[in-house]
Amino acid sequence: MTSNHPTHSLSALSSAVAATATTAGLSRRTLIGGAAAAGVALAFGGPALLGTSNAFAAAAASQDFLRLSEFLTGGQPLTAALAARYQEALGRHDPQFAAAAARLQRHVADGRFTHVDELLAAPGLDPALRATATQIVSAWYLGIVGEDADAELISYANALMYRPTAGILDVPTYGSGPDSWGHKPPVSTVPNATGGDTQHPTKKSP
Repeated sequence: MTSNHPTHSLSALSSAVAATATTAGLSRRTLIGGAAAAGVALAFGGPALLGTSNAFAAAAASQDFLRLSEFLTGGQPLTAALAARYQEALGRHDPQFAAAAARLQRHVADGRFTHVDELLAAPGLDPALRATATQIVSAWYLGIVGEDADAELISYANALMYRPTAGILDVPTYGSGPDSWGHKPPVSTVPNATGGDTQHPTKKSP
C-alpha cells in the first residue's frame, strides 16, 4: 500500500530532485533552494501543489538561464531580474526556445567549456546550438527580443553594447539628464530699420 504521508513523499521527491540536478548539471545552490521549496509545498499542501510550474522548476530554469547568459556574454555578472525578463520574452517569441536553451546548457556543461570562445571554436558545433547562443547574446547586447515589426524592447540603458564605455560615456539619448543642455545663449538688443528693437542671440566669433 502506497503511503501519502508528506515525509515519505518528501523523501521520494528529494531523491528525484537530486537525480534530476545531477543529470542536468544544476548548481548546488539551485538544488538546495528547490528542495526547500518542495518541502514547504509538501508541508502546507502536499504533492498536489507540486505541478510542472512549481517553485523548484521555475527557480532552476531561471538560474540556469542566468548562468548560461553569463557564460555566453563573456563571464561577467548579469542581473537576475533582467535575465528573467529576457528569458520570458524569448520564450514568448519562440515556443522552442526553452528546449533549445536547455540543450545548449547541457552541451556547455558536458563539454566543460571555460569560455564562450572555446564553445564557438569547437569543431562540429551544431548549427542549432550556435543559433541559440546567438539568439541569447543578441538579446542581451541589443536589449531587444524579436525582429522587425515583432521586435520588443526589454532594456535600453542596460543593453550590454554600452558596457565597454560604462562610466566614460553616457548612454546615447536626447540628453544626459536634467540641466544637461547647457545655458541658453545670451540675447542682445539691436535697433532695426523701423526704430524698434530686434532681439537675437549674440553671435560669437569663430
